[in-house]
Amino acid sequence: MRYLVAPDKFKGSLSAVEVAEIIGSEINRIDPSAKLELVPLADGGEGTAALLAGPLRAEKQTIGTIDAIGRPIEAEFFASDSEAVLDMSTASGLWRIDAEKRAPLQSNTYGLGIILWHLIEHGIQRILIGLGGSATVDAGLGMGAALGYRFEGEDAQPIEPIPANFSQIARVKSPIFSRFPEFVGLADVETRLTGRSGAFYVYGKQKGLTPEEIETLDREVDELVRRLEPGLGSNFSDAPGAGAAGGLGYGVLTFLHGKLLSGFEVLAERVALRDKIREADIVVTGEGKLDAQSLEGKAPFGVAHLARQLGKPVWAIAGVIEDRERLLPHFENLVSLVGDDTSLDEAMREPAKHLAKRTRELLKR
Repeated sequence: MRYLVAPDKFKGSLSAVEVAEIIGSEINRIDPSAKLELVPLADGGEGTAALLAGPLRAEKQTIGTIDAIGRPIEAEFFASDSEAVLDMSTASGLWRIDAEKRAPLQSNTYGLGIILWHLIEHGIQRILIGLGGSATVDAGLGMGAALGYRFEGEDAQPIEPIPANFSQIARVKSPIFSRFPEFVGLADVETRLTGRSGAFYVYGKQKGLTPEEIETLDREVDELVRRLEPGLGSNFSDAPGAGAAGGLGYGVLTFLHGKLLSGFEVLAERVALRDKIREADIVVTGEGKLDAQSLEGKAPFGVAHLARQLGKPVWAIAGVIEDRERLLPHFENLVSLVGDDTSLDEAMREPAKHLAKRTRELLKR
């Protein structure tokens, strides 16, 4: 049997590489004659840059910048002579800030903008940005400020572009760039910027916003992008993916004049995933949580979609599975680490042990 193991990370516990290696090890344990190919995946979320670095032949580099609440940090990116890739979360990620210190209304993506300005100055021609794991809900205004956009109040005085100040921003002045690379935002969702199904209502709670703050911020951002539209000549708030990473998708379209692509599709093309699936007898994928949102562009659904096109059975292993009935048509087998005999706390405490156990159970079905 030829197995292709192509999972995403189990967020907060195992990287995509670790997940693939554990599943592959258990397959070999059960079936020593099996032929294995391990292809760790990402879809624009955390870890995308590192996985793309290989196909891009990009080397890891570090740079001094600031995190979402302004603290000095060292962040990483990957660059070749003409192309670079980074996760927005390397500077502005939720993982950098302890829960008790999270302050989404005072946070922004300025630190990400510092890295982008460095890449622009060094002549990089194409920059890919993974849009996931954000600690911010600033719609990319902080990033824009780092690149020279000036946000002003009614009195023409500069306003710091943090969400707490959005109602005070009256206009924007754009910088003039003599050299500007191609920017690509890699998204794993098609969420719009505002509205009941937009960035703030869908993801605001995980960033630390209260229900009242979510309602207020959604309204203020909707009003803000309308005020900025005359100065920018555009309003991308309703574009699919504009709500990714706390609205950074909107920022990529607006301040970087970039485009948004499916992170999964870009990585899948770079690693020739379709060809690898075609050569396999069984495809195994997974991620930390499988639910209805997984069907909007997450890596496991992308794998399942390609596998079904090619007539290959696809199995999925996840830490937690919700909306099982909606997922079942897309996977021949679904198993989760969390179950009747394993709590979420236990699975998070020893994820490798429980992943190995569930893989063995799946193979013996």
